[in-house]
Amino acid sequence: MYSHAKPLRARGTKWLKILAVLLTVSLVLPVIPPPALAADTVLVDEDFSSYPPGPLTAGSGNAWSKEGNTPEVTVVEDTVTGRTYASFTNNTTGSIYVGQRFAAQSGGMILEFDANIPTSKGASFYVMDGKVNATGAAALNYSLSSGLIKRGDSTAYQISYDTSHWYRFKYEFNVPKQTYRTAITDLHTGAVVADWNEPFYSSRTRVSSFGFYLNTNGGTIHLTNVRVTSLDLSLSGLQLTAEGFTPQLVPSFDPNVEAYSLDVPYSTTQLSVTPTAGNPVGVTMKVGETGAASGTPVSVPLADTVTSIAVNVASAVYTDISRTYTIGVTRLEPSPNLKHVSTLPDDSKVKIGWEETVDPTYREARIYRVNGDRSLTLVDTVPQGTYVSTVSGLTNGTPYSFVVKGYYADGTESSGVTVQETPRKLPPRQMESLDRGLIAMKKPGGVYVGWRLLGTDPKNAAFNLYRDGIKVNSAPITGSTNFEDKKGTGGSTYFVRTVVGGREQNQSPTVKVWDSANLSIPLRKPADGVTPTGQAYSYRANDATTADLDGDGAYEIILKWDPTNSKDNSQSGYTGHTLVDAYKQDGTFLWRIDLGRNIRAGAHYLDIMAYDLDGDGKAEVTFRTADGTVDGQGQVIGDPNADWRNSSGYIITGPEYHTIFDGATGKALATEAYEPARGSISDWGDSYGNRGDRFGAAIAYLDGERPSVIMQRGYYTRMVFVAYNWRDGKLTKLWTFDTNTPGNESYKGQGNHQLSVADVDGDGKDEIITGPAAIDDNGQGLWNSGLGHGDAMHVGDLDPNRLGLEEWAVQENTSAAYSAEMKDAKTGRVLWGQRQIGLDVGRGLSADIDPRHPGEEVWAIDGEWNSATGGLFTAAGEKIASSIPSSNFAIWWDGDLSRELLDHNFTTTPTRQGVPKIDKWDYLNNRLNNILTLDGTLSNNDTKGTPSLQADLFGDWREEVMVRSVESTELRIYSTTDVTKHRLVTLMHDPTYRLAVAWQNTGYNQPPHPGFYLGTEMERPEWPNLYTPVFPAAK
Repeated sequence: MYSHAKPLRARGTKWLKILAVLLTVSLVLPVIPPPALAADTVLVDEDFSSYPPGPLTAGSGNAWSKEGNTPEVTVVEDTVTGRTYASFTNNTTGSIYVGQRFAAQSGGMILEFDANIPTSKGASFYVMDGKVNATGAAALNYSLSSGLIKRGDSTAYQISYDTSHWYRFKYEFNVPKQTYRTAITDLHTGAVVADWNEPFYSSRTRVSSFGFYLNTNGGTIHLTNVRVTSLDLSLSGLQLTAEGFTPQLVPSFDPNVEAYSLDVPYSTTQLSVTPTAGNPVGVTMKVGETGAASGTPVSVPLADTVTSIAVNVASAVYTDISRTYTIGVTRLEPSPNLKHVSTLPDDSKVKIGWEETVDPTYREARIYRVNGDRSLTLVDTVPQGTYVSTVSGLTNGTPYSFVVKGYYADGTESSGVTVQETPRKLPPRQMESLDRGLIAMKKPGGVYVGWRLLGTDPKNAAFNLYRDGIKVNSAPITGSTNFEDKKGTGGSTYFVRTVVGGREQNQSPTVKVWDSANLSIPLRKPADGVTPTGQAYSYRANDATTADLDGDGAYEIILKWDPTNSKDNSQSGYTGHTLVDAYKQDGTFLWRIDLGRNIRAGAHYLDIMAYDLDGDGKAEVTFRTADGTVDGQGQVIGDPNADWRNSSGYIITGPEYHTIFDGATGKALATEAYEPARGSISDWGDSYGNRGDRFGAAIAYLDGERPSVIMQRGYYTRMVFVAYNWRDGKLTKLWTFDTNTPGNESYKGQGNHQLSVADVDGDGKDEIITGPAAIDDNGQGLWNSGLGHGDAMHVGDLDPNRLGLEEWAVQENTSAAYSAEMKDAKTGRVLWGQRQIGLDVGRGLSADIDPRHPGEEVWAIDGEWNSATGGLFTAAGEKIASSIPSSNFAIWWDGDLSRELLDHNFTTTPTRQGVPKIDKWDYLNNRLNNILTLDGTLSNNDTKGTPSLQADLFGDWREEVMVRSVESTELRIYSTTDVTKHRLVTLMHDPTYRLAVAWQNTGYNQPPHPGFYLGTEMERPEWPNLYTPVFPAAK
């Protein structure tokens, strides 16, 4: 027996070619002449004439940014010369960098500015790739101080300066050759005082920022007429043709990507290459050694197996500055094999996936089973355009070998790729025993009623709905688990009964219709406090998680209270205590835990894990504690009098603990020394307590059956994970993964501001995905992409045309090859990526928002956190648009299978706050349409704008959003009243989704994703393989 998944079909027009987007700033420059060519792009243009004389704050209403302390900036109008300039001064003892970032340049660039150094204390000037203080990635380093202008590491290139003179600096960058020309003109005399060519200060393949380091205690520089101009040496198009074959570049052509690969059939002996210049009149071009006119084809022979084709674009003005695009062409062997063949085991079956060859004569994949005598039996044929085969009827526990061959139009087969796999029946996972989660909400024209389909229900379960004890449906409800009762009123009551085999089963609890559009949970807001330095603070409700704490089948809420003086780890200062509360959905207060003075307040210090760890039907709560933590019963953990805070408010000495709390009472059940232990604080990347106090946590089924808890410390440099079981009243350590352990060193710095958990290799046991890497269920490294630290990632079946799960991640590390990339979650192999734009990409999202394309769409910002531009791509990597939706949370809200967007309307006055909203992406016009704004509530975590929690808390499979009221006197849980025709098991019975809800409050919160594709034209997911330890009556 066999079956194969049909691919989702593309439902739109042709894919759009990838276009480059460059940030362009246009201001009038009266002094420096315009660029030589009209097509060249001005990236930075600043003469300060648009600002009134007086103080200027870097980064506030302008493009200047600073790192370190804040510079004193004053805009000055010189009445003598008519020049307007800015004076930048460092009157502190600390470091100050000030400069601007721009789109990364890998070709030619001209950087110019006028400067006056009024004293012997000036500045150092850098041109870099990265932030304005990324001096370790400097292509240029000049000192403008102590009476000398000189290259930072040399006395060969230096001149003296006069403190009363202005100087014009002009740097001509040839990034491909890693050289630049320096020209300095004394504007007082008109003399050219420097003109020399130099190699880059350090090897760089691109530049994306400039910055001045202002010397301490008075370092000053006056600046004006700052301009950065990108020489347009780009191609706007690169077309390749061959007889009988349409070549496809990898990646798809992008003017800012210079290196490409290309596979061609064996029969292809020449390519026609047609380059189109972005600035045809300003450049000269060559294809190989042949001169080329823009838009004119050049024939290139392919005599060898591998041919490298260079397309050179040179400036017609700065003739030594050029840019080269390279195409590595590989001629495939006749009848080539399919690529990247992989397998996943299943119950009595094996799934096999692959990527197709580009050979135009390829027709189908043929799957052969290897017999005991090494002969082959054909078990499946899969047509071109489908990439997964499922071979059924196998014996669990028996190893099988398969040969995967490509079949071609001439009747030949490829030699074949051999794979081995062993089918297996995975044991069920322990999951929560939930009730029906029945809700009823008033809506125009009646009452909306929704309830859960459980993973423990029979697949053919149907439902009868009762209003005021009277059945309202004429036939059992089978197509969904929601109903619009047009005769319902605000005074109605409802319950449902399951129908199995035509017979009604137990009745659900009876519910009333909500009084408003949301469920309100009243909170016990903590009293205000005062720090040791006299700073007053109050409290606001912050992140939350959920679990069934008392075993009644309904979710309780576990809420973190954040003091208003909470800190990012990079910020010094005392904070108030962090508090953790538990509430029932009706507002009943259960307990409060006070973490005490020795746990700092902030987004990275506390990760609340709530889960039934021991299988007794009631969830435990666990997190890091310290001396002075008070449990939910008033008992103090450790030394109640200890105060380990230093004068900067950091806690880098003293004991740390790992405590398991009883979920129903908040009582501390066990407290052990916290691991990963702090050790030497400098082991983590700094010595003051920033990177060593970056924590993470998760729940994972490491044995495939029962949950374990994972504790994490560090990700910028050293990164450590420790896994525990809580069973039979004992906390037992399972393993430790430490990047200081020999063999693990390459994993240093390979962590995100959050983590994810999923079974990525199909063995039934969960892996920990750190972003750029993954840790196997046994505590060993599974894979490491080496791409470095990032801010956001999404793991799930994002591309259902492929076998297995994918990860979409964005990169903070500007030295990574990609700014965002799609990876195979099993191996870490990059499937495709968005070119590196030279910026810290802090936001990215994955969701099915465009039904015209298969799978989920993915996108990432190209600027600030609320950027509406970047790149919107299909799951397969084809660019749809440069306009992007919001990049915060995605939520299933309305009645279709596409996902909506959860974000916030952010303001900075009178205070920094955001009002949550739900939008839908208009994919025809590339814009957001608002569905709902949650007035009277606020989002959390400043510009991140996250909800307290997003999860499938009750009702049908769609998600609820939990947010705080403006005064933090209540939590409001919003749920949709849109009727859907789609029937799915509650997402909380999908392990990947449920575990994502558990880790959602960790670090930079991210939305949950299930382990199956949920979107337009989805296939019906497999029924959950689970058991529940307790089955309360009347659920």
